[in-house]
Amino acid sequence: MPMDVKNIAVIGANKDGLRLLPLLLKDRKSRVCMIADSNRDAMLFKLNELGYGIAGKHDIKLSSDLEDIKKIKGLDIIINTLQDQTTERFLDSAEFKDVEKLNPLSTRLLWGVRANAPAKGEVMDRANEQAALLSAFREIVDAVRLTIDRKELLSVILKLVTESTRAERGSIMLVSEEEGTLRVEIAKGMDEEVVRKIRVPLGEGISGKVASEGKPRLIAGKAKGEDFERPMDRSDVKSAMSVPLVVSGETIGVINVSSSESTHAFTSEDLNFLSSMAALAAEVIKRSNEYERLRVDAAKFTFWKEVDSIMSSPLPIDRRLNSVARKLVGIVEGLTFFIYTYDEDRKRLFLAASSIKDSGKSLGQLSLRPGEGLEGSSIESMRDVFLVDRTEEGATKRVYLSLPMISNGKVVGTLNGQVISPKGLSKYQEAFLKEIRSLIAESVYKFNANEKEKQRARKMFAVDEAGLEMISIKDPRKLLTVLVTTPAAIIGGEGSLLRVKHNGSKMFQTAATYGLDDEKIRECFLPIEKETVMEVLRKKETVMREFSEEASPYIRSILSIPLRAHGNIVAVLSLFNKTSEGALYPCGFAKADSDILVRFSVYADKALLNIIGSAPKEVRERGEVNQSPVSAFAGRVEQEMERSRRYGKSFVLATVRVSGLKAFSPQRKAELEACLVGHMRKKMRNFDIIMKLSEETFGFLFLDTNEKVMRLLASVTDAIATEDFFNRSLSDGRIEVLCGYAVFPHDGMTFQDLFSKASKSYKLDKETTYDT
Repeated sequence: MPMDVKNIAVIGANKDGLRLLPLLLKDRKSRVCMIADSNRDAMLFKLNELGYGIAGKHDIKLSSDLEDIKKIKGLDIIINTLQDQTTERFLDSAEFKDVEKLNPLSTRLLWGVRANAPAKGEVMDRANEQAALLSAFREIVDAVRLTIDRKELLSVILKLVTESTRAERGSIMLVSEEEGTLRVEIAKGMDEEVVRKIRVPLGEGISGKVASEGKPRLIAGKAKGEDFERPMDRSDVKSAMSVPLVVSGETIGVINVSSSESTHAFTSEDLNFLSSMAALAAEVIKRSNEYERLRVDAAKFTFWKEVDSIMSSPLPIDRRLNSVARKLVGIVEGLTFFIYTYDEDRKRLFLAASSIKDSGKSLGQLSLRPGEGLEGSSIESMRDVFLVDRTEEGATKRVYLSLPMISNGKVVGTLNGQVISPKGLSKYQEAFLKEIRSLIAESVYKFNANEKEKQRARKMFAVDEAGLEMISIKDPRKLLTVLVTTPAAIIGGEGSLLRVKHNGSKMFQTAATYGLDDEKIRECFLPIEKETVMEVLRKKETVMREFSEEASPYIRSILSIPLRAHGNIVAVLSLFNKTSEGALYPCGFAKADSDILVRFSVYADKALLNIIGSAPKEVRERGEVNQSPVSAFAGRVEQEMERSRRYGKSFVLATVRVSGLKAFSPQRKAELEACLVGHMRKKMRNFDIIMKLSEETFGFLFLDTNEKVMRLLASVTDAIATEDFFNRSLSDGRIEVLCGYAVFPHDGMTFQDLFSKASKSYKLDKETTYDT
């Protein structure tokens, strides 16, 4: 057998398979080795049973098991006439990665032309040969039903053009109306990654002029600016042709061919032939484009509805994005998809979703800075990135992509993926991904905006709660501790430092710190903090600063605010290294953080009056200073009653009185209070409230619940059980623990009613076990 004979297997013993046999058997350079069809009732099997041994006559093996195709040695081509999903999946097997796959129409196009080509040793007039080829091509084009894949169609047309003109290189370029350029759709003899990047403006270069003028060109020798030079200088081009693809007076693209053989120069007859062939090809390409556009638009409309439904659902954002990622892989063959969201505060991209099922552990942890990797580079340059792998694995193509997501002028993330398939990524799929990006970006932007507003509301509410409690604090040391710990906990900071200006001094001295136990952090933070405090005093306003990792390895951000008494700055509070839940790295403070700290400073200013000095008489008369703890507690309860009425909620007001506590020494009393409150805090939620109402009495608010304060009672008994002195004092009668509670609105609609009922306390039995 000659070395250049192609071994062919045909899938389908049906009519389509039988129609192809005459063409295939006529070609001396092809050999049909097998016809396979899992349907035993197919026509060829029936003919074989009737004694018409067509397959045996031509030495073709007939099989009902598709797996037999894998056993053929040196298989070059598989012609699939069935084109169902099961067969398509079978052809995706690794055994066929280097095997060319064709459908019936492509086969008729290619072998129809070959059947009209002169055999070796035969002489045929060139004009008659080209006329016969055009006739065969016209007949086949008329039969096109648009079932052929668009990429495959263009590949077949280019193959016919280059074979019939004996060109060594060629390309088909189509007009992109949006860009006003020609884009290479398919090329022979050019690197695919470079092909994808080629854009030729209409009217520029040889191909651009041919497209804009609608006239074919014959070029002898090298022509500067022609598309044959792209992407490299092709000094070896001896002859070339460029003809427009025109349908009903509209130019939809151009066909280019070139040759480097000095003995093969194109003629005017070749140009006329290529123009005629281009006219026929233009019709089928336009029909295919329209069909592809309709198919993509239909898929896009359906997909948009599904994505809109997913992104509008109340599910967590990561679950929504994961659903979208897995939907997309069903649209683009061979796509693996990843969605990164951009955290504006932390200046990082975080992996939020993936089409890979087992990627859950990586979500939210994998992060990239702008400029890092393909994903980071796309948001830094704000450009869409498409890369094609230069290495080929048989017929497999690899495309890598990264598309920045922008909504309302802000970067919200990137869409990223890789496509590994024989077809690669079509321009319609590329356009589809770009369009769907807008919907996802808008949804992510809205979600981020809503989440920020919710977080802001929660933090403002926490500030109000903590602020009311802070105003009632009379102990200077305790107040200073609260001033540094509370804002760091609410806003999110690794630590803080409070400087206070004492009476008669111009210096602001350190009064309290939080999170500065590490010596290296202190050494790095203090110089930065001092500079920032000076800027705060100079500007008399809040100051935010951010530092790079190179400039400051330990301190990445600082937020400082002045605190005032009687209108004068008496203290400066500084927070450093903004953190958030689940964050691995500190980041910069945002304006929202500054707004929350300003709200906190309103309460801090009032609280500082208690330890710095009395306010003027007119201020004192307005009740802004020396407000009793019970009055402060009443104000907080009234606020909660208003909120509960508005939202149909309930809450519990409770009191705990440790009778006999005031008889102890200040040190022992402080120890007992700290023990009791510490155990209570462990059983309470972050937003539940505790306030000291008198020397022996504590008030509690358990929000959004009507439970019978089991957690409160359990925490008190827990404190008694674990603190020996507390236990002994209770046992020998030196102290008694009295508890009471009232439920809003069941036990009253005013503070007086609720507090009166809660004050009717009963003695706590330490032996009783309370279920929490």
